[in-house]
Amino acid sequence: MRSYKTVSRVLAALVLSGAVLGASASVASGATKPMSDLVPTGAKVLYWSYPLPVAAKVRDGTLTVTKASVIAGVRALINSLPVSSTAKRVCPDDMMLPITVSFAANKTSTPFTKVVFQLGGCPYARVYQHGVAVAPTLGGTHLAQVYARIQHLISPKGVPLA
Repeated sequence: MRSYKTVSRVLAALVLSGAVLGASASVASGATKPMSDLVPTGAKVLYWSYPLPVAAKVRDGTLTVTKASVIAGVRALINSLPVSSTAKRVCPDDMMLPITVSFAANKTSTPFTKVVFQLGGCPYARVYQHGVAVAPTLGGTHLAQVYARIQHLISPKGVPLA
């Protein structure tokens, strides 16, 4: 009889601990993409790096933005992107070079957030916080349109050909 009570207590404890672990796991998984702060506030400088085709070579161009309204608009657009995953899709080879938008506290500091847009193949945006990739990726069916709005905010007259 005593062993039955002990076993039932152990089972009850295991069930209870499983429920607690399940609840904490669901809270942790919900915290993987804080929608409003994936690109946090605090940036005073935005760097937009894009590939420039120059005489059969490709080099990067970088545009520096310090206008607060542009930085806030780009931040809001990136934070509005839905979670996307390319893990379960078959993607065609993409020959496009990535485009990067980085956010920094000032011109002399290292960017604290970097967003890399890959618009070819299976398009996605990957966010890096202090050099570490944040999962999952961002994207959705309107990624190209959102990126076009970001590009227009940063450079309304088009990409400068340096």
